[in-house]
Amino acid sequence: MKHKIDSTKINHPMRFLKTVFFALFLMLSYSSFAQDANKPDLRDGSCTICKGNAQNYSILNVYFSDALGNPNNICEGDGPYFISLLYTSNSKSDIHNFRIIADILKKDRNNPNGDPLDSFYINEYVGSINPCNTGSCIITIPIPDIGIKCQNEFYELSQPLVSWTTSAAKDLEDEYSCQSYPAAQCLNNKNSIPIEVGILSYTFNPIYECFEGDLEQTNVSFIITSLFGGSPTQDYNATWNFTFSDSSSLSSTNFNPTVWNRAVGSSFIATLTISQGVLVGAPVSITVLVPDALSTEDVILSQRVVESSMDATTNEDLASGLIEIEFVEGDYFYFWTSLEDPAFYSEEATIDSLVGGATYKLTTIDNDTGTCRVDLFLLNAKILPVEISGLNAQFINQSRTAKITWATFKEWENSHFEIERSVDGVNNFTLVGEVHGMGWKDTVTEYSFVDKDLPLTGGNILYRLKQVDFNGKHTYSKVISVKVANIQYTKGVWRAYPNPTNGEQLKINLLEKSQYQQELITFRIIHPSFVINPITVESEYAMNEYLAKLLPSIPSGVFVVEVAWGQKVEHIKVMK
Repeated sequence: MKHKIDSTKINHPMRFLKTVFFALFLMLSYSSFAQDANKPDLRDGSCTICKGNAQNYSILNVYFSDALGNPNNICEGDGPYFISLLYTSNSKSDIHNFRIIADILKKDRNNPNGDPLDSFYINEYVGSINPCNTGSCIITIPIPDIGIKCQNEFYELSQPLVSWTTSAAKDLEDEYSCQSYPAAQCLNNKNSIPIEVGILSYTFNPIYECFEGDLEQTNVSFIITSLFGGSPTQDYNATWNFTFSDSSSLSSTNFNPTVWNRAVGSSFIATLTISQGVLVGAPVSITVLVPDALSTEDVILSQRVVESSMDATTNEDLASGLIEIEFVEGDYFYFWTSLEDPAFYSEEATIDSLVGGATYKLTTIDNDTGTCRVDLFLLNAKILPVEISGLNAQFINQSRTAKITWATFKEWENSHFEIERSVDGVNNFTLVGEVHGMGWKDTVTEYSFVDKDLPLTGGNILYRLKQVDFNGKHTYSKVISVKVANIQYTKGVWRAYPNPTNGEQLKINLLEKSQYQQELITFRIIHPSFVINPITVESEYAMNEYLAKLLPSIPSGVFVVEVAWGQKVEHIKVMK
């Protein structure tokens, strides 16, 4: 399967600011070099020596090399570094005082159209060169240490200007001016030329799908985590080979393949070879050990399930169900989803206000090992012995109180009602009052309760009733809300859009720019079926590039994008 870097321009939220900073950086670089008045930068706009149509030298290619012009492995050793220029010309005689002025830009392969990661100014004197009108020739020049990491970066020769003289009467190696080089005796390329690398370097990681039902086997997917070398403008090809303990093997040309149904405790060797045309990288192999599944005992210490209640008259589900989990101590991340309600999501150990007849899925991830499991909870519904109707809450501005009213059509063994309130979501209700019931009654009874101690912060306040029988059994009513004055909303640092996504596009956008100081971003996808190992990138753009590649392989439903930067973590719910 071929993979090509996307060259489509994408607007970055910080693009303008970064562009300004980078422009200032280049200006400082130029003026720093230009302090040596003997060797000015002829590209600064004040010198216009490239005129007419006499640009009779053409740069065909640029590549990293050794001092002799041979392509070399720049990932080995620590310099010195060289680049070689493959060129041709229609000149019939030697030229002299040959000089090249350019910038070497270091760029992110995941963000090819973004601002450069770094820039290095070069101004190299070559001297006299022979004609090259019957083929192509090579010029090799030294370059500074450009901080090569051999990970996800690539390099470009930006705005190269080549100038020369037809006469050797003057030596311009140590001193020259704009007027030293005759007009039209130059090549001024306003664009950038990719610097090719004669090697391919890459890494990859396995991803273990969550265990669900069958704890004896799982699927193992693979993702390429870094890729360096070759030409950033050409296609890459991936070849995978998987060798198993029984000497059988599989192969794949997908960029992100999956090996199905591997037994826990088993191991196999995964080998990746990436090529680009005639350039073939060295095979990279790792031994993959399929981890043991997390058992119920590994994760859950205790659990409590309370069925939802049904109104006996209307058969309405009162959404009063509850599932409460006490987890074994450990470094776990867990979240809930619903098979019937794709919008349902919670990261709390206890979920309530649940409808009956639904299956709730608990996904638990061991952050130490990366393994995860899925547990399913089927919640039923039962007829409510006390029929509650007309539950309502009203905010009274004059007294800054909330009045909760309800009625019963009939009561059976009804001891009392407990009024519960939550100011921060449906998972943190507390008792605020109690109203005695009528015991046994077949006629309508109206009830009310006034909450006089409302939170000072205001906001959207939730209420529910806990109906308690004489024998201690209880059921919950549906949850109602009331909006209290002076509400203040706060937004997350990040948001996902479009959300829901149709599976073709998803981006994570920075909302609170003051909360992000250009730290490295580590993110992962957490789905009820699998968890992707954390991926660290240098920018929001790079994160969205990865998301674009991962999105098609994510099943429909609710999943979580976990974004971590500095000492902060945010979980963003996404619907697909």
